[in-house]
Amino acid sequence: MPAHALLPAVNRLLQKVEEAGGLPVLVVQQDDLDDLATVRLATREQQTHRIIYRDAGEPSSYHVAFEAALLLRIVQVPADQQVILHETREAREKVVSQMERMFKGQISLAQARSTGLRYYDGVLLRLRSTGPGLWADRWLFEQAPELRGLQAALLQSQVQENLICLEGEVERLTPSAVLQATRAINAACAFHSAGLLGLPPLAIPYQAAGFEPLAKELIAITSAEPTTADPDREIVDGWAEKLGLSRWYVWKMP
Repeated sequence: MPAHALLPAVNRLLQKVEEAGGLPVLVVQQDDLDDLATVRLATREQQTHRIIYRDAGEPSSYHVAFEAALLLRIVQVPADQQVILHETREAREKVVSQMERMFKGQISLAQARSTGLRYYDGVLLRLRSTGPGLWADRWLFEQAPELRGLQAALLQSQVQENLICLEGEVERLTPSAVLQATRAINAACAFHSAGLLGLPPLAIPYQAAGFEPLAKELIAITSAEPTTADPDREIVDGWAEKLGLSRWYVWKMP
């Protein structure tokens, strides 16, 4: 699906980003991309933001629109205040040590370390992306009603895929802090999608598992009026506090 075939609503969003950030936004299709879509920010040498996406047919319009919404937030943060989330050695090694204890004598230390690092990196990625992502979904629902059909299909699919985290086998294999954070994050996604789409049944599994209060607290953080120039950082820090992950990362200048 070439960039020119994106739905008109997407092109309007891209124009908003260009006007807000003062730089062009280039949309590029890349068939071997691991993710459905991603953003590459402009650099001093390359004065163009790029949204790169993997062809997924018509749904690619929503994937690109979602990245455009996230990019819109980023370009409005003053350059001297932009920061990137980085891991902390202490938290990383804590997860690795827990994996070693959980599977002592069952897998090698190298396997335990590799798996622990994957869990740690995964929960940090979810922490960094999900809260701002809920904001983006809500903003797109309001700003681009033409995309609601694509959005509804994608959100329902994501909620169904995430249900695996509630299975007992996952609990046996996953470090407790990672598991609880992941379940809470997935619960927030489910309750948010249920409310946005008017489909309460989407949240029932997490409601039954007792995650409703925490999920709604997380959602409220994404809806709060920003008090600083970096609303995404506010969301991430707010979520980290609720999830017990505040010491799992630090913010650094690019």
